[in-house]
Amino acid sequence: MTISVGKIGMVPTSSVTVSEYRAREIMGDLDGLELNMKESGLISPLAVKDNKDGTYTLLAGERRFTILSRNQVLEIPARIYEEDLSELEMKIIEKSENFFRKDMEFWELDKLTLEIHRMQQDIHGTKAPGPGQQGWSVEDTGNMIGGVSKATVSLAIKRAEAREAMPEIFDACKTASDATGLLKKIDEAILKQAIAKNLETKGDNKLLSQLSKVFIVDNFFEMVKKIPSGSMHLVEIDPPYAIGIKENKKKMGESIYTLEDYNEIPPSNYMDGGNDELWLGMNTVFKECYRVMTEHSWLLCWFAPEPHFESIYHGLVNAGFSTTRMCGIWIKPGGQTQRPEMHLPNAYEMFFYAWKGRPAIAQPRGSNIFDYSPVPSQQKTHPTERPIELTRDMYKTFAFPGSRILIPFLGSGNGLVAAHLEGMSAVGTEIGKGYKDSFLVKVNGMNK
Repeated sequence: MTISVGKIGMVPTSSVTVSEYRAREIMGDLDGLELNMKESGLISPLAVKDNKDGTYTLLAGERRFTILSRNQVLEIPARIYEEDLSELEMKIIEKSENFFRKDMEFWELDKLTLEIHRMQQDIHGTKAPGPGQQGWSVEDTGNMIGGVSKATVSLAIKRAEAREAMPEIFDACKTASDATGLLKKIDEAILKQAIAKNLETKGDNKLLSQLSKVFIVDNFFEMVKKIPSGSMHLVEIDPPYAIGIKENKKKMGESIYTLEDYNEIPPSNYMDGGNDELWLGMNTVFKECYRVMTEHSWLLCWFAPEPHFESIYHGLVNAGFSTTRMCGIWIKPGGQTQRPEMHLPNAYEMFFYAWKGRPAIAQPRGSNIFDYSPVPSQQKTHPTERPIELTRDMYKTFAFPGSRILIPFLGSGNGLVAAHLEGMSAVGTEIGKGYKDSFLVKVNGMNK
């Protein structure tokens, strides 16, 4: 393969037209570049294609060309390509030249690497494994863009392909390290899916087999119809919060992948469901839970006090429950806020405890406060996952050993584990299959 260098010459600025083939999506700090060029001059020539009619098509150097044009520079030095170039070859010239610009975003460089690799494979074919094979390889791309290692190029290509397929997931990644970490999370989820399938098939883990049967992947509103009336001693509800939790968790640094299956509900549909066939509203949740509960039993409901305190309170009362505005409180060390200049960091969460009939608290305690450290964010499999020890404490406060527990929105599934450890039986639903896969892998690890 020979190196095409073109020839260097001066071309009239007015005769140059900008090519539509650009790798750069963000032009960056043109004012800063202009100041640098005024101090140091134009160090590198532009690249143009001679159209043979007195005009030239700009192949590379659009930012420099923009600055030269607005400073009314009449002639510019350029590397002139006189031979006929295919659309693909023009793209490669532009993208290769731009690769060495150090002010590009990491994802632009990833995308550029992928595009160069794909285009070279379009020209030369894909190199098959083995010595002496023809075609273009990842290693060839690395050599072309400056001796970059095969592993580095492979990772850049993988990040670019993932961003191409799931841009909304990767938008929150600020650095290449963030994107690589997210890739590992996705790979981990795929691995968990395979492991979970294998664990369920083998069936040699008694606890895992037992809990797998009561972790039901389904819509709660469909599943609850199959539960007999008056059969549950305790219900714990950790519903979607209708507060834009996905965006909030991303801003707080939560793993993006744990949010993908999270069922976000618009605030306008929260209590009554609107026209959503999958979400019938919290009022329906409370009514169905009241139906399936025994004559004297407890319901625990987590909620976002801002803005749903009164809505949840009245929803419980309208469904037939009695309750109190003096809620149960989970205290956790270290608060969080997105507006530290306006809001004090919040270090607690609240839950209503409501009752049907006149049940007795199973294990009286000294206060309405439950003090437990949260699950570290890097260990979470669900954005609102709570520690098993907290859930165990809540269950044994309100229910006796042997009680039957309904958990409408299982999330991480920790409630099933907590119930088992307290000698209770629980069943619940979760609409996201990925959360069950993570749950089964976790339970398998706990049982070793």
